[in-house]
Amino acid sequence: MKEIYIGLDLCRKNIQMSYYREDKQEPESIYQLNNTETYQLPNVMFYSKRDEKWYVGNSVSAVRFQTEGVMVEDVIGGIEKNGRIVVAGKTYTYDELLLLLLKTQIMDFLNRSEEYQLCGLTVTIETYQEKVYQVLCKLRKEFGLSEDAFYVMGHENAFFQYVMNQDEKLRINSVAMYEYGTEGMEYYRLDRRRQGKTEIYELLHQDMKQEIPYSMLFADMEALDQHFAGIAKKMMRETYISTVFLTGPGFSDKWIEESTKVLCDGRRVFMGQNIYTKGACYHARFGAYESGKDCVLCTDESNFFDIGVEIGELEGKKQFYPIANGGREWYNMKGRAMVYLDDTNRIHLIYRDKITKDMQREIIEISGLPKRPPKTTKLSLEVEMYDNRMGAIVIRDVGFGKIYPTTNKIYRKEFSISNEQSNTM
Repeated sequence: MKEIYIGLDLCRKNIQMSYYREDKQEPESIYQLNNTETYQLPNVMFYSKRDEKWYVGNSVSAVRFQTEGVMVEDVIGGIEKNGRIVVAGKTYTYDELLLLLLKTQIMDFLNRSEEYQLCGLTVTIETYQEKVYQVLCKLRKEFGLSEDAFYVMGHENAFFQYVMNQDEKLRINSVAMYEYGTEGMEYYRLDRRRQGKTEIYELLHQDMKQEIPYSMLFADMEALDQHFAGIAKKMMRETYISTVFLTGPGFSDKWIEESTKVLCDGRRVFMGQNIYTKGACYHARFGAYESGKDCVLCTDESNFFDIGVEIGELEGKKQFYPIANGGREWYNMKGRAMVYLDDTNRIHLIYRDKITKDMQREIIEISGLPKRPPKTTKLSLEVEMYDNRMGAIVIRDVGFGKIYPTTNKIYRKEFSISNEQSNTM
């Protein structure tokens, strides 16, 4: 069997997929069987009444005009509206349709060879949507993947994973990326600095949709080229930049001439549409670049606080026991731990900054539990995040076997992590 690792970029209108296998040196993007130049797979579905089956992506165009059926577009938009649709007497939610679409696209690729075995899947998304995230978690179960073999990340993290898996010479200094999508242009810059032994990567984002809207592409291309060149010239002066990446359907060789001269002045420049999907694929195969390193990625979505509890002493010092590890997107900040209370009803929560190593403390008093001997009150602590700063600790009385059965009591303590008022343990 050939172990296959897939990176999937899920956008509103289309998806892209890349795969990594051991006999290849880097990820390769997946194309449609009948069109090797097509990497973008449209998020459309068609139910053929004649065949009594669903077609997805590019295969839709081959059948939709040849047989009667039902066409479904904007599946993600349907999820946002809690939509439902009746097809062949069966009612589908758009959540179910998205799951079917993604599973079918992946299976179409895996079925190209009986030797392919999916061993890891990382999905990157434009923006976090809770219902879409829940569908993706179901996708993991559909393929029988363990939690360690599946991950959902934002585009910013996928860009970071892609850059860090390239030749180190390309990131001697900062790395920039311009994305020219259908809503306009956006700018990203990856800067590196050190704080003590910690290597910190900050991904700065600048919205340029008003300055360079997508509509400029259909007006005067020469004017667009001059306009972008002027803006890029100023931005390239802000710091030393080793490499620039250009991505998005708006970029093409048809207009980017003067801009190229500006960007290529002392820098390497690459243009391509597969950055996010390949970044996700590197993650699926090798795991997070920062894993196991004293390294932190800072983005608008990330939370870089470890959340845990203070436990017994070792060599005269209280110990930190993590519930959820930081340094990832807030919606991936999950974790659970079991604690045993001594002769107290207090839990000492700790929020530890991965960069400064400073710690914020909070004490929770658990009331209403029956009095039990020390070490026989077992509690489950679980972290839930609402955004990159706010969340809750869910505490459940687990009991202690048949001797001290659970009371089924649940406590919820909401918290807000702040960079201010932190103190060192």
